[in-house]
Amino acid sequence: MDCFKKNRTTVLLAGIWASIVLVLWALSEVLLPFLVAVLLAYVLDPLVSRIRLPRWSAVFIIYSVLGIGIYLFSTLFIPELYQEFLRLAKTTNETLHSLRETDLHQLAAQIDYYLRYYQIPINDINLLEVLHQTLTDLSEFIRAQSSNIVIELQQLIRGILHFVFNCTLVLMITAFILVDTGRIRRFVDRLVQPEHHATLSAFLARVDVGLSGVVRGQLIICLVNALLTLAGLLLLKVKFSLILATLAGIFSLVPIFGSIISTIPIALVAFLTSPLAAVLAVGWIALIHLLEANLLNPKIMGSSAQIHPVLIVLALVSGEHFYGIVGALLAVPITSILITLFQYLLVKAHAE
Repeated sequence: MDCFKKNRTTVLLAGIWASIVLVLWALSEVLLPFLVAVLLAYVLDPLVSRIRLPRWSAVFIIYSVLGIGIYLFSTLFIPELYQEFLRLAKTTNETLHSLRETDLHQLAAQIDYYLRYYQIPINDINLLEVLHQTLTDLSEFIRAQSSNIVIELQQLIRGILHFVFNCTLVLMITAFILVDTGRIRRFVDRLVQPEHHATLSAFLARVDVGLSGVVRGQLIICLVNALLTLAGLLLLKVKFSLILATLAGIFSLVPIFGSIISTIPIALVAFLTSPLAAVLAVGWIALIHLLEANLLNPKIMGSSAQIHPVLIVLALVSGEHFYGIVGALLAVPITSILITLFQYLLVKAHAE
């Protein structure tokens, strides 16, 4: 009788889990804000737990501080960033219009010299014609964008409203999760047989060890990366340092590819200052990443959070393919959970 009851419970729980998976699969296109909210709640949960107040009061305090931080960021940082974007656009426009025929001939001659010096085959390409065509296409693109400014503004406003709505939705869901963490944990426990509660707790502890490094550790490293990049670019007197450092910090959220992508504009802008500045800027970025790899990553993220680069590349490519840039950002945390699950099941299989 007990065996029949136990088997019936197992079948019922398996049916419930299957139903949950099917529902999540059916709603996969709208689950992204909820997934982001879960990760944000995971990041903020240690702060909520350390505040010796009811959870709703702790969440209110954290959201108040977060609101003040967003206000200060909007009033102090964004205007300066906006001004730098305007200066960048103006400088680019002036540079395009100031290029003379002699400048193009000189640039084409320099490129041709380096290609032939390093014996790079160019198949008799007319570099001057290529430069002319490239600049013409770029100028036409800028003029086309300027003529469609009303449509662009409408799309920008629509995008801003959509972004604000999604941010509000994510913060609201995050607050619900943080306040009801205990209730959510009890609900999950009810989906598992009592004799497996200890196993579930052990598995969640392993997930926390790996995920805390990937999520919380990566956020700290991004901040450090942005600050160090800004300091180096300011010392080298590279233009648009704030924009470049901000891009470096944001792209650092995407492992491997983010560092490469953010280095390209830094090198190009620094080259406009001087070739030496470009070399020093790239050297400084390389030094920052060397510091991250050998000091920050082991100290902040921990060895248990490390994922093999091949798996990171596979996760990033897969995430970007199915869900775009947001999928690439969430790919590594999800991969960390899947790796933990695989390792845990492997240990259990060998133990039995």
